[in-house]
Amino acid sequence: MEFHKILIAIDKNSGAETVALNGLQLARQFSSEIALVSIIDTSIAEDAEGASPRELDGIIDTHLTFTQQMLIETVFKEYPVKTFVEKGNPYEVILKLAEQWGADVIVMGTHGRTGFSHLILGSVAEDVIRHSKRPLVVIPILQK
Repeated sequence: MEFHKILIAIDKNSGAETVALNGLQLARQFSSEIALVSIIDTSIAEDAEGASPRELDGIIDTHLTFTQQMLIETVFKEYPVKTFVEKGNPYEVILKLAEQWGADVIVMGTHGRTGFSHLILGSVAEDVIRHSKRPLVVIPILQK
């Protein structure tokens, strides 16, 4: 199997670099195109207090764009990368973008939460695994 296009889903946490490095390693093996996607989770934005949805979107968009730019300057400094910052339900956006962009594989992280925190927070990775028609590389992100 060859991977011509690799979609790397990142979020704003410290595990983004680990996920990006693993995606880059895979891309180098196959001389693949890379796209980074970050998602503004609209369900979180709707529940936030103290900021209007527009203000919150702006804050999150700025942070995600900064995260992507930092990765491009460090991890991908010599590798061309396409970037997307999208709004919506994260797993749905990842699957939709993978389809639209024609990704051959999706690379993403998982925090491996269990118990009550998993029940409350859910798992984007788990939802992508359940619904994806594409191969996945899921990178465990260790909690610090």
